[in-house]
Formats: sequence, structure tokens, C-alpha cells
Amino acid sequence: MSESRPMPAYLRTALFGLLAFTMLVVGISIVRPAASVTPAVEMEGAAVTPPRQAERQVAITFDDLPAVAQGDRSLTTYERITDGLLRALAEHRVPAIGFVNEEKLLTAGEVDSARVATLRRWVGAGLELGNHAYSHSDFHTTPVDAYIADVARGDSVTRAVMQAAGKRPRFFRHPFLHTGRTMEDRQRFEAFLAERGYRVAPVTIDNHDYLFAAAYDRAPDAATRTRIADEYVRYMEAVTAYYEQQALAIVGREIPHVLLLHANNLNAEQFGRLARMYRGRGYTFIPLEQALADSAYASPDSYTGPAGITWLHRWALTAGKRGAIFAGEPEVPEWVQALTRRTRG
Repeated sequence: MSESRPMPAYLRTALFGLLAFTMLVVGISIVRPAASVTPAVEMEGAAVTPPRQAERQVAITFDDLPAVAQGDRSLTTYERITDGLLRALAEHRVPAIGFVNEEKLLTAGEVDSARVATLRRWVGAGLELGNHAYSHSDFHTTPVDAYIADVARGDSVTRAVMQAAGKRPRFFRHPFLHTGRTMEDRQRFEAFLAERGYRVAPVTIDNHDYLFAAAYDRAPDAATRTRIADEYVRYMEAVTAYYEQQALAIVGREIPHVLLLHANNLNAEQFGRLARMYRGRGYTFIPLEQALADSAYASPDSYTGPAGITWLHRWALTAGKRGAIFAGEPEVPEWVQALTRRTRG
């Protein structure tokens, strides 16, 4: 083995300078195209351009308006939840949509103008309302004719409230995210929606906020409610990160997401923290219509399974994806689940 001799200092300096210059030139040649040209990704045969991470977007949607609370359908509770949600949405400049169960507008079997007033407040705040079926009926356990009738019945008050503001309801959200067990039923129902001027409101970030909300409502004291709220925000960030990765794995890029939440006490009091969390992850809040303009939402969906799952997973199953691609969804802690089973004291 030959013995190496030390390199003269002047030569070492010259070589290091040449190496640094070369790395700079190569670095520039690599970085410049990335700033101006973003590679296309194929999804079901259509080329799409991935947005930069800094352009993350999410549409915020609330189900079960006027409100939902454990064992409490009082007007006072509905008004308190409406107050909290509208205050937080205004503070954080969120263009949300709320999906209505019109059955909740009744008092003693009659439409209650005070309950309808909670919907007028949403529209007066510049927000949108959609149809969530009159009685929150389940498409998977309700014959298609009866389901269509329930959705049609859930249209009248909401439509009148929207029309009074020069608008009309445009979106329908399936209760339980159950969209039909056969393609025949799905197609028949979606034809009915089209006749009414509705479009299905999909979801890409689903979660178990309703379990946290049930635990929150049944918590024995303020300290427990604080613990639940803290855990809820951590859980929601983990869920969001999971669906960000699901979009990359399934669509091949980040997409404008649609988040499903419920109009409950927990979100009325904690949505501001969720909004700050999303902004911290680089999101801006956009209307549902703007999110659905993304080409991902035109992806084929032939799912007729029993579960109420996100549209990301519907697209994946339709494309034949199975197995480990779906792994890793965050779970609700057992101690939170245990509180949902607690009898309110």
C-alpha cells in the first residue's frame, strides 16, 4: 500500500474553491426549475399539478345544525352553541357552511321561529347552509323512496332562509356519510339531488369529534373538560396530518381538503384553537365550492360499502387500492371513550 503525501496548502485552497463554485452552480441548476416547474402527477389518467405546501387550503363544514348536544335540545343550548361558533368563525375569518336537520327546528310539532332564527344568524353572518336530511336519516337503513322524501322535507325552511338573503342551498351532506348500498340507489338519489340543484358535499378529513363532544358534555368537572379539550386539539392535528399523507399516497399530491365537524358545545368553545392549529400548518380557509373545483373531486367513486368513509378512501378503493395504504389513522383515547358512556350527573 503506497503512502500518501500531504497536499500543498496553495493547491488545497484552489481545489476547495473550485469545489465550492461547482456546488453552487449545480445547486442553482437544481433549485431554479423547482421554483418554476412543478412535476405533474397522474390520477386516473388525468395530469394534475401539485400545489406547494405553503398553499394548503381547507373548507370547514359543520353538520347537525342548529346544534347537537347530549340529551339537550333546548333553545338556550342551540343559541349558546350558535353564538360560540359564529363568534369563532368571524374572529378567524372562516367561510364555513352548516348542514341542517330541519326536524330540530320544531317545538311541540311546529316550526319554532326562535329556532329558525339561529339559521338566519348563520346566513346573516355571510355563511352558507346546506341540507343534511330532515331527520338525519340513514341511507343504508332507509328505502330510497323514503330517503328521498326525508331529504325533500328537510329543504323547505332552509331554502326559505337562504332565499330571503338572495341565495339558495347548493350542497347536501349524507348523514353518517352513508351514500347508498347499490349504484342503482346512489344514481337515483343523485339524480333527485341534481333536480333540486344540490351537489353532494364530500369529506376528506373525517374524525371522531362527536366522541370528544359527548365526553365533553358528560365531563364531571371543569378540569376534565379542559383535559378533553386539550386532547381533542392534539387528536385533530394528528388526524389532519394523517389525511395530508393519505392525499399524497392516494392522489399523489396535496389537495384542498374538506373538514367535517359538528355544531356542538366542544367546537363552539374550542374551534378557535383548531383554526390556529390549521393556520400553523400553513392552511388558508376557503369556501366549499372553491375546494370542490379541484380536479381531485372529479375522481371516480363507485363505493357502495357499509362504512361512512372519506372520499379519499372511496377514490382509493375505486382505483383498486387496498391494505397498508390506509393504516395509521389516529384513535380516540380509551379514557375519552369511557367518558362518552358516563351518565350525566
